[in-house]
Amino acid sequence: MRVAAVDTGSTTFLQSIGCLWVSLGITITCQAYGMPPFYAVLVSLPLYLLWMYISIPASVMMTNVMLLCVDLFFRDVTSRNTFKVPSKSPVLFVCAPHGNQLIDPLVVMRTNPRQVGFLCAAKTMRKQVIGYIARALDSIPVERAQDLRRKGTGTVELDGDFVRGAGTRFIAELHARDRISLGAHELQVAEVLSDTEARLKAPPPADALAPADAPSRPFHIVPHIDSTVLYEAVFERLGASECVGIFPEGGSHDRTELLPLKMGASLMALGASARFPGLPIRVVPVGLHYFKGHRFRGSVLVDYGEPLDVPAELVADYEQGGAKMQAACTKFLHVIEQALTSVTISAPDYATLELFWMMRRLHVQITVERTGARPTLAEQVALTKAFSQAWVKVAERPGTAALQRLVASYNQQLRLYGIKDYHVEASTAIATSTLLNALFLAARMVFNGLAALPGLLLGLPLLVVTRYVSETERLKALKSSSVKISGRDVVATYKVLISLILTPVLHVMYTAAVWRFVSQRAAVAYMFFSPFVCWGAVRCAESSKLAYREAWAIVSLVLKPTGLHHLQQVRHEIKAGVLGLFNDIGEIRKTDSSAGVGGEQHGALTPEPPEQWVELCDRLRQDSLRLRRSGIPREL
Repeated sequence: MRVAAVDTGSTTFLQSIGCLWVSLGITITCQAYGMPPFYAVLVSLPLYLLWMYISIPASVMMTNVMLLCVDLFFRDVTSRNTFKVPSKSPVLFVCAPHGNQLIDPLVVMRTNPRQVGFLCAAKTMRKQVIGYIARALDSIPVERAQDLRRKGTGTVELDGDFVRGAGTRFIAELHARDRISLGAHELQVAEVLSDTEARLKAPPPADALAPADAPSRPFHIVPHIDSTVLYEAVFERLGASECVGIFPEGGSHDRTELLPLKMGASLMALGASARFPGLPIRVVPVGLHYFKGHRFRGSVLVDYGEPLDVPAELVADYEQGGAKMQAACTKFLHVIEQALTSVTISAPDYATLELFWMMRRLHVQITVERTGARPTLAEQVALTKAFSQAWVKVAERPGTAALQRLVASYNQQLRLYGIKDYHVEASTAIATSTLLNALFLAARMVFNGLAALPGLLLGLPLLVVTRYVSETERLKALKSSSVKISGRDVVATYKVLISLILTPVLHVMYTAAVWRFVSQRAAVAYMFFSPFVCWGAVRCAESSKLAYREAWAIVSLVLKPTGLHHLQQVRHEIKAGVLGLFNDIGEIRKTDSSAGVGGEQHGALTPEPPEQWVELCDRLRQDSLRLRRSGIPREL
């Protein structure tokens, strides 16, 4: 007897229509019997939610919710060169720098014309909230050895190629190819001989040996991870002409330069090309550029590079295995690294990055002066990349080092005054109409501040909780990482996650409070329209904060004219030095010429300016001491 197949699509459609029909019927029937409309909707709400669950896939719903969070968190999300993304062929997106944890894949998904499934640490996917979101976003889990690191039982000491234990349980806890972690060293195990003895694959380095007076010490076990399941999942998606995203640096970080790339991206591209020889698999580099990316209402630009073809000769070497396979993977990883360099900005330290930013600001000023048009965000990032790529040509010059120190002192002084660089640039124009500007800015600050006050008061619990949780997680991430500088790469992630959970809870609580203490009609109006009022409050708060900064710049001009005169002198010297760099670097000259800066020739850096800059740095330090003693407040 043959059983007829069930049409699951038709069944789901009927279930969806049934839930919607019954929920509408309950709402209308309750109102017909005199129940208030608000209560009638609440009674039928579970069926409405069930209808949404049946009709809209969880992945689609969660993706749209998270992309909406990205649009709300950032003031500006822009992209560059999205036309370079192949429209049909399978694509491996290699993205860097990984500086904003969960937010990084979201901004790539937000700007990408293709649907992308990202690799995600299995440890992250095991977490309740983040894990649910990652699974809904169709992520591919990656099990990392460091996430499974655990403390071993007993203590061990090294004896040549052998590890001898006291109170250890090697047979139960340790396996061949696992690694024993002793301080900064990880030693791979070749064979477990007994509960108290194991043989290492290679002799330990001399600095891994313990002191003679305390040879036995505690240890950790880092298990070997079989990545076959991961690579098979990636090959399956690429073979279906889908897209996979990967951050080849590994974990997230907040450094100014890229971390060394892992071999996984190269293995995936070559392995998939070998598995599907007739399928043109492309590798697209993606650069992420944040402007205050850890703060609410920051900005981000996603830059897509030229697609890379996987060379057939490297695929042939990969298929042979052994040393040729290793060489092919290393060679293609170098190609990927070069491609990422073309879409990212790297600096050896924060002082150099500040110099790049100053060069970009001066370029914007010159462009506005000469063309009347302000460069776009994409053009500004492109210029900063040119500075980064050409930096090696001028980094060792004494004039460049002095210019870096001058820029660092200048930026520190700006922070003490609570003003921005453009305030110094426009200080003369501002001073000629101080009273008029101050009155206008004060009026704008007060008006927008009052308009934002109700929404800010309602959002105060959200602000306090998100700051506390994100700061706690930042410190926790910083403590557990050896590559993070301040742990800012996790801040935005936890701000978004906490807001995602706490915002609807607060909305329901506030609606209930209005119902209880005001009226039913007011509660209904609040429930549906307060989100728009709160969003308007955010925009008003931004405008009020900007007006405060402008007003404070005017106050600084009036109260501290001598110090600001020093800043003007320093800015003039910085501009001269930066224009010298423009002419010293051929690539930067070409970039400037295409953007409208070329034409006028300036002298290169000479030995004389550094001596003058040292004197200016001393002046700035003296001004800083006076400012700190006077108790002038910092910028908000």
